[in-house]
Amino acid sequence: MVVSKILYYEKESLKFNPFEHMQGRIQEMEQASSEGAEIAARWKQIVKQLKDEEYPVVHPSGRETFSLFAEFPSGVFDYALDIDGATSLINENQLESVIYQPSSIIESVDMGNVNTDTSNIKTNHKNPVMVLQSQYITEGKPYCINGNHRITEAFKKQAKQIGVFVFDDLEFVPFFYDLLSKAIYYLEIDYHNVVKNERRLLVDHQTAFAYEF
Repeated sequence: MVVSKILYYEKESLKFNPFEHMQGRIQEMEQASSEGAEIAARWKQIVKQLKDEEYPVVHPSGRETFSLFAEFPSGVFDYALDIDGATSLINENQLESVIYQPSSIIESVDMGNVNTDTSNIKTNHKNPVMVLQSQYITEGKPYCINGNHRITEAFKKQAKQIGVFVFDDLEFVPFFYDLLSKAIYYLEIDYHNVVKNERRLLVDHQTAFAYEF
């Protein structure tokens, strides 16, 4: 299971300034190369478009969302994920779950997301068990964004299997609830490609994810 830092992240994320973070990343890209300067120029335009976006985003009542925290040198950012929207995408595209033994997927559970007070658990299975893994948020490790309690209970009861929907780096981009979450995620990919020369997730017609925003 993931060692939980949820309480720390919840507190620190409130102090995060997404625009200062973006400006810092943009400046590093600008100084890295001529290609980086071109991509940085595009990101400057995007930042101007986002100037009126609120952070942290207000999670609406009556809709299931999830806070996925990312720790940067500039602080902790709260990526807002739309769980109801993810479920709609699963249904619309008739995606199929992956069958796991609970013992092989329990590592995705952050115990900070599991309600240990059994008298206060509200059963809600309208949305399926979902796990994502991203090089830029979870260091490539699986992280459960919905169904933590179901995985935990299946593990405790030594169930033989559990169905899980798994999403990789770009597959969960449509789940972002707000524009800042999408922008900072794409910016991190561009930053690593330019400054750290990782060149991940690019295809022939793409020069940067700034142009996909």
